[in-house]
Amino acid sequence: MKSVYFGKVSMLLGIASMALVYSLTGCGNNTQTQQKNPADTAGNAFDISTLTKITDTTLTDNKVSVFAQDSLTSKNETIYIQFTDLEGSPVTNAHLDYDVIMDMGMMSHGGPYYPLIDLGNGLFKAEVVFIMANMDDMGEGWMLHAVLNKKDSLSFLLPVSEAKPARTIPVGTKDDSQVFVSLLLPAEVKTGSQPIDFTLHKMDHNLFSVLDGYTVEIEPFMPDMGHGSPNNKTATTKGNGRYSGMVNFTMKGHWKIKVNLFKGGEKVSQEELVFPVEVR
Repeated sequence: MKSVYFGKVSMLLGIASMALVYSLTGCGNNTQTQQKNPADTAGNAFDISTLTKITDTTLTDNKVSVFAQDSLTSKNETIYIQFTDLEGSPVTNAHLDYDVIMDMGMMSHGGPYYPLIDLGNGLFKAEVVFIMANMDDMGEGWMLHAVLNKKDSLSFLLPVSEAKPARTIPVGTKDDSQVFVSLLLPAEVKTGSQPIDFTLHKMDHNLFSVLDGYTVEIEPFMPDMGHGSPNNKTATTKGNGRYSGMVNFTMKGHWKIKVNLFKGGEKVSQEELVFPVEVR
């Protein structure tokens, strides 16, 4: 885990050098506006009762609630934002812009995030990569800023703890300086062959842009048994910073996925990343 430790130190030093406070339109990526996604629409096809409410607030005529699948941790997370009237009925004509900021007290910085998806029935989906956890006695922590219908500004404190095991790890690269590699695989999985997905983002001062054109080489390894597994497929770019491959876990137990970044057939990551996985 030596590479992970020094990667985190490097990340914090890099962030500390950016003594900037970003506004709603200048943090992380630019402000993300909502999109329609035909393949992922309709609040009537999504059971919000399965989610955990993180926070909410009440406006003059509306209630705004923020949900997640579970508690938020320092990794690629999906957040759901719901708009209702005061009686709890969905507000179907809402328009939302959003941004995320890490308030560290003396300074603030952004983080990677994707455009909002309108799921219908007053429900929106936001995908955010929390590149670090909130820290005690260092500002407010992660905040979600939103503008509703281009007039009402909202701010929500987000309780983001450290992901264990790590699922977003920074690594130095030959051409793109520091890159945040996020593994979307859960901490526990079942045996057998299954998709393995990553997102890649580049930290460039106040921007966290998506990175395409890499390949993510994976090597699953079982330390207790001293072997790997066959029939794994390198994760290749799918656009918008997303990568997908296949990983094969041949038996139950503790596994480690070794990850290296390649570009143009050349290894460009400065150290190997290691993501632990429990196979049940």
